[in-house]
Amino acid sequence: MIIPSPVTGIKPKISPKAFIAPNATIIGDVTIESGANIWYGAVLRGDTCSIRIGKNTSIQDNCVLHSERGTECVIKDHVTVGHSAMIHGPCIVERCSLIGINSIILQGSKIGEGALVAGGATARNEIPALTLVVGTPAKPKKIFPESKIAENEQGAINYVNNAKRFLEGGQNHPDLEPYLDDSL
Repeated sequence: MIIPSPVTGIKPKISPKAFIAPNATIIGDVTIESGANIWYGAVLRGDTCSIRIGKNTSIQDNCVLHSERGTECVIKDHVTVGHSAMIHGPCIVERCSLIGINSIILQGSKIGEGALVAGGATARNEIPALTLVVGTPAKPKKIFPESKIAENEQGAINYVNNAKRFLEGGQNHPDLEPYLDDSL
């Protein structure tokens, strides 16, 4: 389902070069940039908030993104958000970060560039760039070298390439047409 917000009337804006799985749910003030891929069962609910998905970012199966009324949930370029992750803003996930499977990002979080939130971790507040955090609450476990940014970017590109195969196979969401925005 892709629909305008029943609260604000704002409609999603989606790049024609994004992949949206047929059963993904996109509601309201959601912007999805070129190369982004939103997988099966994901819910991006911008009914009372704004959600921004950057270029070449992967929101995988069964993820849920939302934010407090009047705030933003921002996921920047080349981010991979693992299966069943929950992201609740206001928050910012900086470029080339990796959000692990079944992890939780709580309101007020800022995930630094190239950071990795381990699977099952719960992050709140600021996670420094190039830092692995684990546990609940998430605690720093390791600092990565600068090369981690390029590694995470390549991981995101792998999902972009997989999404292209789905697009070429005609598997994009059937309700996209009214929400496509060539400027993205």
